[in-house]
Amino acid sequence: MENPQTKWRTEYARELAERIAGVEKVEAIVVAGSTARGFADSYSDLEIAIFWDVLPDDAGRHRIVEAMGGRFLFAYDGPSREDQLLVDGFQVDLWHIAVSHQEAMLDGVLEQYHSDPGSLNAMDTVRCCFPLYGEKLVQTWKTRAALYPEPLVEKIVREHLESFRVDYLAILAHRKNPTGFYHQLSFLQQEAFLILLALNQTYFPTFKWLYESLDRMQRKPENAGARFRGVYDVPYEAAITDTRNILVEILELVEDRLPTLDTAPARRRLGYTRSAHAGPPQP
Repeated sequence: MENPQTKWRTEYARELAERIAGVEKVEAIVVAGSTARGFADSYSDLEIAIFWDVLPDDAGRHRIVEAMGGRFLFAYDGPSREDQLLVDGFQVDLWHIAVSHQEAMLDGVLEQYHSDPGSLNAMDTVRCCFPLYGEKLVQTWKTRAALYPEPLVEKIVREHLESFRVDYLAILAHRKNPTGFYHQLSFLQQEAFLILLALNQTYFPTFKWLYESLDRMQRKPENAGARFRGVYDVPYEAAITDTRNILVEILELVEDRLPTLDTAPARRRLGYTRSAHAGPPQP
């Protein structure tokens, strides 16, 4: 069933794209964000990316806002290249992106295996977006973004396996530090999510869509989403045990998917529990 919140935002975006293309020479316009991913809800704004041969100057950006019948939500910030607007009382975010920058980003991920969150999120946006203008150009990007290089899978897994350990959680629980405990717990889930995305050859949709993305994954621990949520509703010791278990299951998925990868260090870290010492160690 089509998401009604996505549907009306998409139709509205088409109207806005006509206004934009009518005042400035753009190369392409796409819908991005939650609307493109089909995740929009009643709190979602509308994200529109505009691609340029040459980025517009301040006057050009103001002409677009005027043509859309909008106003700046906050103070205008020229260097940001993102304009947050209110149009008919609804928040619309415009991204201004050079075509050359977009193509360099694609090259960086697909050929140089850039694994930073910004590049991986840009790839996910290309995969999910749909064109409002300049469809031929956008389709060439989408064809390239359909790829996910095998070396990138291994690089991302290697980077984030370094975080797989739960001994810090035990220390924070002992010290009755809920702020630190849940911060570390959230961090571990985010690291696990990034590995699962790579194992599923899915680019990064931001952590905002962690649970929706987990629901769509083929390779994941059973009931991963419910188990991620559940550790926030149980005592510290149960949360630590449940977290260790799901990290071990993800490690098993890694070993199945990347059998030549050395996972012994991650297994040692997950098995380590720091001991309390009331006095100096005895020889």
